[in-house]
Amino acid sequence: MIYSKIKKHLSITLNRLNQTRVLKLMNTQQHPTLNNIVDAFLETKHVLHTEKDLQLFQDCENYRTQLLTNKNLISYDVFGSSLKNPVYSICEKASSKPIWGQFLYKLIKNNNSKNVLEMGTNLGVSGSYILNALKDTANSHFISMEGVPDLCNIASQQFNSINPKTQHSIIQGLYDKTFAELYKKKIKFNLCFIDGNHQKDPTIDYFQNLKSRLDLPAIMIFDDINWSNDMQSAWEIIKSDQDVCYSIDLFKWGIIIIDNSVSDRNIHFNLHLSYS
Repeated sequence: MIYSKIKKHLSITLNRLNQTRVLKLMNTQQHPTLNNIVDAFLETKHVLHTEKDLQLFQDCENYRTQLLTNKNLISYDVFGSSLKNPVYSICEKASSKPIWGQFLYKLIKNNNSKNVLEMGTNLGVSGSYILNALKDTANSHFISMEGVPDLCNIASQQFNSINPKTQHSIIQGLYDKTFAELYKKKIKFNLCFIDGNHQKDPTIDYFQNLKSRLDLPAIMIFDDINWSNDMQSAWEIIKSDQDVCYSIDLFKWGIIIIDNSVSDRNIHFNLHLSYS
């Protein structure tokens, strides 16, 4: 545990020291999607938001506040577990912090992403930021995948309250069975947010399976890439894949760009957005 914390702070310190140079280097690539990620990063880090954005962020955080007072129990019997956790505890431990939700929102807005996939709905906090980013996008699609029925029900109510007209759905079930349902929808995604299983092999499988479901150039985000040695290994494999043009290591998130129209491959960057 101590070694892990030392490694984290050392990595973040080095990223912060080199950040100005890295941002300039990213801009010299002159890749539109990469430039949009840089813009989203700077806008989030330096709180360069419009009044409309700030109001939407507040709406998302009001939802989080409601969850933090919710004592209803969530059952995990779908996984064969007798474990039951209160909603407030799940929200405290598993929901993305505000700055990451804001960054996700900016990534979608700045890239004009139309079709977004989320693996790992949880309570719908990240999904709230996603749906708000898609609010003014005509013919948008947001699909979220989640194994726990109780979580699906809570998130679905929240998503419907944001914008019932937006084309969104939650696919409930274990991922090895629900990918077939996802493929039936025949949607190609501009952005995928992978936060459903923090294990090496499943994470790599999701990456490989989703590559054929992308509308290029596309962004894929992997949460908690430093969660464990297995996740670190998965991230190393993913960012070095022959189809990956650029990767950005934010310690918590790993972001990749896939774009077959350019010859660049496996160009890696490190940035720092937040400690949490």
